[in-house]
Amino acid sequence: MALHKLSLITILMVLCNILATAEFMENPEDLPEVRDMDTNSPSVEIRQKRQAMEVTVSDIPVVNDLTYLLTPATFPLRLESTTEISNANLTTGLNIKSYYIIDIDVTVSDIAMIDYLRNFLKEEQFPIVLNNDTELINVNLTTVCSPNGTGFQCKCEEQFAWSYNSCVKYTPCDDIIDGICGCISAVPSDGQFCSFKPSLDTTSHYISDIDVTVSDPAMIDHLRNFLKEMQYPYNITTDTELITVNLTTVCYPNGTEFQCRCEDQFAWSYNSCVTYTPCDDIIHDTCECINAMPSDGQSCHIQPHPVMSSTTQTVYTTTASPTKGPTPAPLKPSTSPTKGPTPAPLKPSTSPTKGPTPAPLKPSTSPTKGPTAAPLKPSNFTWKMSFKIQQNFDKKLTDQSSSIFRTFKEAIEPVLISNYKHINGFVQVEVLQFRSGSVITDFVMATNSVNSTEIATLDSNIAADLQALGYNTDPRSFSGVIYANVPFTKNFDIIYPGYTIELTCEVPESLQTGNGSWFVNGVPVSNNTKYTITNSPPTLTVKDMSIADNGLYNFTLTNYFLTFTHEENLSVTEDIPPIIQLNQSSINAQCDNGNVPLRCCVTYYNINAIITEWVDNSTGKTVNSSIESNGTMTEKCTSARVTPECGVTVTKTFTCRAKLGGTVAAQQEVKVTFFSGAPDCNDTTYGVGTNGSVSILGCAANFMGNMTAVCVKPNWTFPEDNCVFSPIVTLLQYSQKLAELGSDHVPLFVHDLNTTTTSFQLDIEQSPATISTIVTILNNVADVSGNTSISMMEDILETVSVLVSNDTRNSWTQLNGNNTDTSSLLLESVENFTKSLSSDSVNITKPNIQLNKTTLTFPFKESLNLSQILIPSQGLPNNTSITTVVFTTLDFVLPNRTNGKITNNFINGIVMLVYVNQTIKNVSMTFDKRNKTKGSNQCVFWNFKVFNDIGGWDSTGCQLDSETDDNVTCSCNHLTSFSILMSPFVPNSPFLDYITYIGVGISVGCLVLCLIIEASVWNIVTKNSTAHMRHVAIVNIALSLLIADIWFIIGAAVSGQNTPKNACSAATFFIHFFYLALFFWMLISALFLFYRTMMVFSHMSKRTMMAISFTVGYGAPLIIAIITIAVTAPKNGYFGQDGVCWLNWYQTKALLAFVIPALIIVFVNLLILIVILVKLLMRGVGENRQSEEKNALVVIARCVAVLTPIFGITWGFGIGTMVEPTNLGIQIVFTLFNAFQGCFILVFGTLIDSRIRSAIAGRFAFLPLLSTGTKSTNAGPSLSSLADRIRRRGKNVYNVSSATASQGSYEAFVNSDEPILQKF
Repeated sequence: MALHKLSLITILMVLCNILATAEFMENPEDLPEVRDMDTNSPSVEIRQKRQAMEVTVSDIPVVNDLTYLLTPATFPLRLESTTEISNANLTTGLNIKSYYIIDIDVTVSDIAMIDYLRNFLKEEQFPIVLNNDTELINVNLTTVCSPNGTGFQCKCEEQFAWSYNSCVKYTPCDDIIDGICGCISAVPSDGQFCSFKPSLDTTSHYISDIDVTVSDPAMIDHLRNFLKEMQYPYNITTDTELITVNLTTVCYPNGTEFQCRCEDQFAWSYNSCVTYTPCDDIIHDTCECINAMPSDGQSCHIQPHPVMSSTTQTVYTTTASPTKGPTPAPLKPSTSPTKGPTPAPLKPSTSPTKGPTPAPLKPSTSPTKGPTAAPLKPSNFTWKMSFKIQQNFDKKLTDQSSSIFRTFKEAIEPVLISNYKHINGFVQVEVLQFRSGSVITDFVMATNSVNSTEIATLDSNIAADLQALGYNTDPRSFSGVIYANVPFTKNFDIIYPGYTIELTCEVPESLQTGNGSWFVNGVPVSNNTKYTITNSPPTLTVKDMSIADNGLYNFTLTNYFLTFTHEENLSVTEDIPPIIQLNQSSINAQCDNGNVPLRCCVTYYNINAIITEWVDNSTGKTVNSSIESNGTMTEKCTSARVTPECGVTVTKTFTCRAKLGGTVAAQQEVKVTFFSGAPDCNDTTYGVGTNGSVSILGCAANFMGNMTAVCVKPNWTFPEDNCVFSPIVTLLQYSQKLAELGSDHVPLFVHDLNTTTTSFQLDIEQSPATISTIVTILNNVADVSGNTSISMMEDILETVSVLVSNDTRNSWTQLNGNNTDTSSLLLESVENFTKSLSSDSVNITKPNIQLNKTTLTFPFKESLNLSQILIPSQGLPNNTSITTVVFTTLDFVLPNRTNGKITNNFINGIVMLVYVNQTIKNVSMTFDKRNKTKGSNQCVFWNFKVFNDIGGWDSTGCQLDSETDDNVTCSCNHLTSFSILMSPFVPNSPFLDYITYIGVGISVGCLVLCLIIEASVWNIVTKNSTAHMRHVAIVNIALSLLIADIWFIIGAAVSGQNTPKNACSAATFFIHFFYLALFFWMLISALFLFYRTMMVFSHMSKRTMMAISFTVGYGAPLIIAIITIAVTAPKNGYFGQDGVCWLNWYQTKALLAFVIPALIIVFVNLLILIVILVKLLMRGVGENRQSEEKNALVVIARCVAVLTPIFGITWGFGIGTMVEPTNLGIQIVFTLFNAFQGCFILVFGTLIDSRIRSAIAGRFAFLPLLSTGTKSTNAGPSLSSLADRIRRRGKNVYNVSSATASQGSYEAFVNSDEPILQKF
């Protein structure tokens, strides 16, 4: 039993150690249990490879069993072929403390509970004793997740943070600083939570042993070279770095045995040398080679051991007696790892390989470490190479003044020169130093070209020549790194903020065997939104350059024994770049119209330092050009003329370059398309062109951008004006740097913006693109401004006053017509400035704008420009301030888009922005009407989130309290920007409500009556498959409309100002589903009529018809309804935002998911009716059918012919209400048709069938007849005799045609084997 326990513990420890080591190396932060173990506690030390482990037990019987087992045990104890216990020591005593970290998830519905829990934990005294042997040391609130719109945000509490991987994976909602963030935009699916912020002065270090098995000895050399040239430390993540990697041991076959040699700076311990027989001398109790591969996985140790840093927190296992083998690996530390130096190098062990392997190069942190030669002559490439001479190393070789150093160098260097001088482009070669590990020779070479094949051949020749001189050189040991001295090819020599840079590395052709890797500041990069990597040639594209992108850019490519690399420092200048303005950037030219003129103008503060030129991109040559003489102090223009290329249509590209100090600072391309023949379009502005040609023109003087048009024969169409006033473009670029420059620059910048805007008001007012750019600038400033002073606010309001002046009306009409968010962004920027206004009392009046900030005194009442605001007492603090901004001209700036159904409304008063630094639950505002005529006014606020975040008017939380001929009073439960909207006439008539509810009530009653009638006569009127399918269809039509009407009533009951989202969504879903089901069952009726009429001899079983009918009748509507809610509900656009529980129209057009299928079905049904009518006119249909089946087909045709137009007309008027929502006549007709659909189904679907009428008459006549016949046997013929008479007359009759109403007869249908009663 004890042996079983010991074996189980051992196996579990081995498995856990392997898994824990892998997990630990990947993410050292995840430590589920922290142990504090006394060295006197009973433990078993088990070795697996070079891993030392402890097992701590508190079960006394198990301790006794272990003592009994370990006393006579002999070690090593083999468990299986690869695992053994090398030694085990048992210590005595029980003094165990185990610490556990428990994660608890708490879900609360009241946010106040979080504050209560936070305060409770802060005030609680720890530790708390739970029982005699358990205590609660501490409890920390780490993470709080709360809903944020459609998602969640998870924020860390104080002293906690999200790891870098979590921040990147789940999108941070704040800045990532020192590799951590405080907030992420999701709830981690794997249950992660915030962890303690790492201490900045604490470092943790880890040592990992790696075994590598290779079959190609050359891989060892590649590994040495790779480790030698590796730049350390190497950042793995922001909080983890690789300090160094050392190759320690190489084992290879030697006959029937193995030899294991230590690399430089490593050696075997004395015990290992004695145990496994050394293959060299034992010096200072160490050796470098042993004649076996240790079975316990030992490897060479570094000699001597380095002194550990004072910050090291590595913990080693303590044992009672020495054991055979290496020093145990460190246990997991209890703290999270941070960056810092490692106490000892990593020790990978490589085994086995074939043949002897030379010692490695000494790893270094930089390629230039160690002795250096005299400066090399200039060249395109610098080679840093090495090879090994297999002989014992003499320490005097490290002294460059020693005779042995000179002897080696004077012997080796001529051999290198005599061989390498044959390289094409050879410049120089020189021996640098000798290192241990046998004798490693480092040399440097300069060339102007690279041929790896040629180098490999010469390396073999050099080895042979040196061997002839007595230097036993290993020809396989040659390796090196080639450094390119030619800079990257760049599209811009001067990099300005916002530029996209393309870096191309010219790799020698003989080395182009792979794709290579790109590094930025030592970190590998891959394709993403920031970087794009392409090959042939290797090119790295970096988008939107900024100062944060400054640093070292490196490309590295490994080719067998050579590594090619090039690195270059790039920096983004803080200067403003030159601005190039093209006369035309896309030109269409006729071949026979002579030379084509090109023109570009450059704007720069120091224009004399700029050199401009035109370049033909196809040849790379400069085009003859001339500088125009009418330049200014900040602008000059350059013109050129190019010769047409006739024949087929040809497109050529030319580039205007602006050079600064001989380097390209800016450039713009022009495409010229040459065509033959007459032009399809000819215009003085856009020039000539063929159909489909695009013409892009530059802007007028002092403007930047372009104007675009497309040739649609015979005119240029769709002109687009993106021209921006040039000084505003410069200010836009400067505003993008304000965050880097600091908030101190903001007031001066805002003043410059105001000066420019007011000075060039006429140019700005007529340019929509310039207005939009200024709004973007204001938004950039608002993001970085911090506190807004009074003078700064005056500059801002004066700038905004220009943007909303009456002369900008046409520009705003164009901006709003393109559905831009410019107007919303302007209002939001002013609101943000208002919130940061630092002074407590401010009063600023500008044209079109008035701002007032004061302290609230309750009840607060203040009259403003054409408005009044009233805030009743709400128990707010005494220092509460209120800021109001009144705009008098935003009626044309803010578009009239609204969540309501009225689209032709307009702003009928001023726009008032109100901000209070506390929560306000009740505010009343009175607005003077601008338009006093009759109409419907609505209280609204500007909602920045609607219409896909471009903003629009919303009435949520606001209501109209009172209205007079002159003003409107509104009350709202929140604060923002308010106004009133007026529609010329809104058909919100009570008459429509009466029609709707009375009609729906009558419709529900008719549908219930229809279903009762169908149920009562079902067995009588469904004798054949045709009649059966006709009645199945009409029952499902009635049932669908009945349920839809019921849900309509439910939806109307929950609709209102505060419509519950879930209830309204459910009502909308079922109304949508059952209305669609009604139309699809109408389609089934029409398709069945088509099938039975056109395919006379075809027969389909009743079961098949039912399966198809129910699948189409309910399956198709269900799919459409589910897709609709799945697509629109996440956008809050499923049902209307005007409080009506029906499909949304104005935001997501969800209503089309009903209208389109319904109208398609109406069209298909009408088409089927036309086909049937033509068929009837050509020949008789169903002449061979029985009369009952013919009657069913006629009734189906009659039902489809009547109900389809009725439903079609109904929803045709429904579309009319969307197009003309203010037309009361259309609203009334649609309401009447829609409300009385149930009556139409009862009349035209059920009562129109004469057989149903006869069956009803028979049903109600049967009881009196039966009663009369049983009460008397003497008054006339008995029931039995009457039945006999009828049976004789109508034997085997299945149907009797119903009598006409004029005959006053009726029929009752019974089963075919029963008598048919007929009253005459």
